[in-house]
Amino acid sequence: MDKWIYLAHALCWSVFLLRGRRSSSPEPAPPAPATSAPHKARHPTLLVALHGLGFGVMYFGIGAAAFSPPPVPRLFPPQVALGGALIALAALLTAWTLRVFHSWRLRAQLDVGHRLSTDGPFRYVRHPIYLAMALLGLGSFLWIATPIVGVGALLMALAGDLRARSEEKLLTEAYADDYRNYQRRSRRFVPGVY
Repeated sequence: MDKWIYLAHALCWSVFLLRGRRSSSPEPAPPAPATSAPHKARHPTLLVALHGLGFGVMYFGIGAAAFSPPPVPRLFPPQVALGGALIALAALLTAWTLRVFHSWRLRAQLDVGHRLSTDGPFRYVRHPIYLAMALLGLGSFLWIATPIVGVGALLMALAGDLRARSEEKLLTEAYADDYRNYQRRSRRFVPGVY
């Protein structure tokens, strides 16, 4: 049963591949403001590496649990189903985000003409991709509740939060009051809470 988590993760990650296959026809320009100069976050490579470390720890823990007997004990009966549901939610949130966020980059940088996204999932949270990655980690921990998978999930959530804070500084620098107004209307990760 634990090996099925790989299929769930493959389906989640395939959303990024599907985005690359999207038509290259120009999208209509959203009404959000555009930057007039390029901007780059501080230490973007270090923050991406920290996120990668979290994923690496999580996948190491998943592999160790999925391929070594005995199976991981379950804490409560629907644990695997709940973990799978969170992974599916992460995939859906990622797909929705990438559908409306046309200038997504792995590292935080804004090119000239970059537009501030405030529609789709951005109406509710400022960092839906990082939220989706945290849901992927939490879902994985629920599916395979071992300490090392939990540590990986925590590292992923911490890295996502640090990356979000770094990007918010970058976006405030680029968009000033437009971004501050957007921050007042939306939360970082949890609508109405945080």
